[in-house]
Amino acid sequence: MGPTRNFSLNREFKGEKITVKLKKILEPKLPATYQVATRQDFIDGEIYQAEFIDETLTINQRTIFSGCSFKNTTFEFTDNTISEFTDCLFEKYDFSNLNFNKIGIYRSIFKSCKLLGTDFTESHLQDLQFTENLMTYANFSGSTLKSVRFLENEAKETFFTACNFKNVELLKNQLEAANFWETALAGIDFSTNQFERMEVTPQLAKNMKISLSQAPFFTRLFGIEII
Repeated sequence: MGPTRNFSLNREFKGEKITVKLKKILEPKLPATYQVATRQDFIDGEIYQAEFIDETLTINQRTIFSGCSFKNTTFEFTDNTISEFTDCLFEKYDFSNLNFNKIGIYRSIFKSCKLLGTDFTESHLQDLQFTENLMTYANFSGSTLKSVRFLENEAKETFFTACNFKNVELLKNQLEAANFWETALAGIDFSTNQFERMEVTPQLAKNMKISLSQAPFFTRLFGIEII
């Protein structure tokens, strides 16, 4: 699969016509056919082009997954295990309360997964797509997110505290009470997302993009009175 192309998202948002030009996010390079991972692969800590369906994977050492697909698969990580995923597809998988702390994930897709309370703190995430996931209470605090798209996720009370955003897109997500405290939001477009309140650092919220219907929240935030 090659890189995605730029295209536009047209959306009616509470009576407002909004057009958003999507940015390029690199797609995962998935194989045409997958191979079966062996016990020796896990001993070596390198898993390439394998497919996992309805399995439980216990990871007790640093492991690199490349070109892999995971469907309805459960991970069990030993404490302080730092692993890396590149060119992977995660689909219909329950990551709830899983510790992905300080992990590296590159050119991968999370689709229709449960990410309830999943811990991505202090991780490096690049060229990722999160699509149609349930990710309430997920925690990305202290992470670097570069070329990451969040599309149509249920992301209430999700933590993006003290993150480093570069080319991050938030499109049509439910972001009620999401926390962006101490994260610079200049250039981030919130206009297609739904929320009545969020946690942001006012001085770091300058030059973010919002819709007209979202303006009252931010005028209250900055102490502006409309008369």
